Amino acid sequence: MDRECFKNRTQAHSTGWRSTFYYPGGGNYRGYWLKSQHHRFGVKETKQQLIYDGQWHEGKRHGWGMMRRRLNDGTMERIYAGQWQMDKKCGEGKQFYDDGSIYYGWWRANRRHGLGIQWYGTGDIYLGEWQMDVAHGLGVMLYANGNRYEGYFARGFKNGEGTFYHMHRGQIQKGIWQDDVCKTSMVQDEFRQQAQNPTQYPIPSLRLACPKEFIQKLFEEYNDKIKNNPKSAEELNCLKFVEKFRTLIKLEPKAISKSKFILDDLYVPCSCKLQEELIRLREL
Repeated sequence: MDRECFKNRTQAHSTGWRSTFYYPGGGNYRGYWLKSQHHRFGVKETKQQLIYDGQWHEGKRHGWGMMRRRLNDGTMERIYAGQWQMDKKCGEGKQFYDDGSIYYGWWRANRRHGLGIQWYGTGDIYLGEWQMDVAHGLGVMLYANGNRYEGYFARGFKNGEGTFYHMHRGQIQKGIWQDDVCKTSMVQDEFRQQAQNPTQYPIPSLRLACPKEFIQKLFEEYNDKIKNNPKSAEELNCLKFVEKFRTLIKLEPKAISKSKFILDDLYVPCSCKLQEELIRLREL
């Protein structure tokens, strides 16, 4: 009798493969179970028509998987493909945004964190370091009009030492930035002969009695921000990452194509007068 009571009180767990389980409130799950929790591999669709197809661990998305949305016409829209950890995007992954932007890189707790590339719907491209879902650290911003900025970012803005390439004018601007505003800089005529619309006001030759002292005084307020401190491991990894993609997309002025980079369906116009290059980065 005692044995029978023990059997009746034992909770029944679902373990193993189950073709389709329908939730009372809507949605379904097809895949493996472990003690009534999604485990190993399975496909879950919510009543909001969000579909996760990938790995699970004790009821949470964990491992590799893809999140999609089922549209009214029956087609699928990709949202995210990559790694998960305890139900959050964590590790390497690719995110597709509603405005047409695409991010490929590293994640932590559902936020862009680490090295990554963002293709914006406006045509701009950022590659470099991210922290807590914003550009933060070393990076390169390629603008849709052909210009670009290389240097430091903080909280999503240009902050610190950086170089801005005015591709249409053929000038290079080196200086210190704060919240996207250049506080002090020097402008050089570097590739005016290659520019599509070279500036009508070329920089005259520097004729100062003490140019070093003048430049030192110009940047004196920002000396603490431009000291050549040893770079951290994160900065060194970012430099390698940026250098790799500099080779792929030909960022140097003498190597940029005549009309456009073709990045799948995002176009970045360029102003230099050299042979056109066709590059597809979004198919990584």
